[in-house]
Amino acid sequence: MSMKEKNDPNKKHYFQPATIEDFTESMLMQCSSENAQPLTVWEKGENEDDAELYIAVEYLPQTKTIKLKPTGSLITKITGSLKAGKQVLVKIPIQDRINYFTGGKLKFHPDELTYSIEILQDIFKSQQRGNFRLNSSTIIPIQFKIDEQVFPAEDISIGGTSFIIEAIDKDRFAKGALFKECTLRFDRKNYYIPFAQVAAIIPVLDEAGAPNGKIKIGISFKELARKTEDELYIKISSEARGEEMRKKFDTILAKKSDPT
Repeated sequence: MSMKEKNDPNKKHYFQPATIEDFTESMLMQCSSENAQPLTVWEKGENEDDAELYIAVEYLPQTKTIKLKPTGSLITKITGSLKAGKQVLVKIPIQDRINYFTGGKLKFHPDELTYSIEILQDIFKSQQRGNFRLNSSTIIPIQFKIDEQVFPAEDISIGGTSFIIEAIDKDRFAKGALFKECTLRFDRKNYYIPFAQVAAIIPVLDEAGAPNGKIKIGISFKELARKTEDELYIKISSEARGEEMRKKFDTILAKKSDPT
């Protein structure tokens, strides 16, 4: 690894507190994805070799509980994991090099041979700066065009985007549906997306945690040209750093205006 790569801020991992809204949305996406990576569960101070892997099958926002399906040898253990009933730490991979870290109590349900974790600790998000999923805003408008229809996008990453639809349109955006020759409009420039595939279907929740009738569609970009991928990487990384600077300035200004 060169000195430039070693000192490149885009290669560093950043931990930041995650909002419960962000975590809930990510968990609903995780549980609805067929290709989701397993969660890693371990006890504090435990060797990594003793960690266990689970698949998240459902998330209950009201109780902050993740329902889990065991993997590997745990499936054959009628008595359950030795970690059951204990406080554990958990790593939840969401997408490439982006993870949530939290902790809670691991429970074993012998009747179903399943597990669950009730989250009792703060939730942190770890990601590389260059792999940020950048949220849309008035400063950073993002649009996505499919079959001549333009959707205001919620966010953008190098690998995909998302937008909100009404429930009446859900059949059009079934899981795995593939759309050809789409256009991403980002920072006043159009990017050609050869194929866009529906990767996740997530009910949008109201303040009480109940579905509000709208659906968030997660889109995965397919067969992007290398030039397009590189341009998006540079642009998203640049905007992510700009967002960090804006937040720092806002914090400084807020402190200056505070009479105390």
